[in-house]
Amino acid sequence: MINISEIMENNPVTISPYVSVKWACEIMEKHRFGGLPVVNDGLIVGILTSRDVRRCHPNRLVADAMIKNVLTLSPETSLWEAREFIETNCIEHLLIANESKLLGIITKSLLNLEFGKQVDTLTGLYRSDYLYYMAARLLKEGIEIAVLFIDLDDFGVIDKERGHVTGDIILKQVAEAFKEVVDDNKDYLCRYAGDEFAIVTSSCLKDVRKLGVILLDLLTKQQWPNGINLNASIGIAGGRRGQLRPGDERRTVSELINLASLGSARAKKNNARIVFVGQVEVIEDEI
Repeated sequence: MINISEIMENNPVTISPYVSVKWACEIMEKHRFGGLPVVNDGLIVGILTSRDVRRCHPNRLVADAMIKNVLTLSPETSLWEAREFIETNCIEHLLIANESKLLGIITKSLLNLEFGKQVDTLTGLYRSDYLYYMAARLLKEGIEIAVLFIDLDDFGVIDKERGHVTGDIILKQVAEAFKEVVDDNKDYLCRYAGDEFAIVTSSCLKDVRKLGVILLDLLTKQQWPNGINLNASIGIAGGRRGQLRPGDERRTVSELINLASLGSARAKKNNARIVFVGQVEVIEDEI
């Protein structure tokens, strides 16, 4: 997953709590900042925003005008968690810190700009980073998950014989069809890469299998451009996992996605529409 350390502004301009609000205002206007971290002896003691400046006499000290209860996040925080944090707390500037030591700053506008990059422009689906985030979030909440990895069959051949424009039309149509059947309350769909889609779900394995069948049947019933027949291979991984230690969520998610990916490859190789892959036992199920 993308961490905020990858997008934050390093070495941000800061201000002392013992200078005047007028001086702070001049710095903010010069750099066109909407807020300034207030630092004393290398540690964060507050944040001064343009709103705070307007409410305070210019001759007062920054210490009198700043917000003292500063909300910070660690640099390991994911992009998705940071966005949720900003929206929940209704803040415009997010300070990144390690034990009150300022490491960087992110504005809401920058975060939204970066967040927009996580949406696939062709299909309108989130990219793979969303899958990792939702899966890790569910695991943190103690919810068992499963991953469906859907690989379109012979899509490279379609691209070569019919052209990339036709291929793009098909990918958009696949995404729209999948969005119609997933349950937004428990199924989280993304375009993983190229001709691969993935879903993380909190459904039981029995229902996950049904969803896989529905997705495959959906592809065979669709009217595709130029009379193309489109099929896919699906790998499913999940179900009961071992005891999860706090902080192991990302590793577990990566393991599940990798297993599901291997399952789709096995399904394609063995001409089995769906392959279930467990942590210990591997069961191939031809439908």
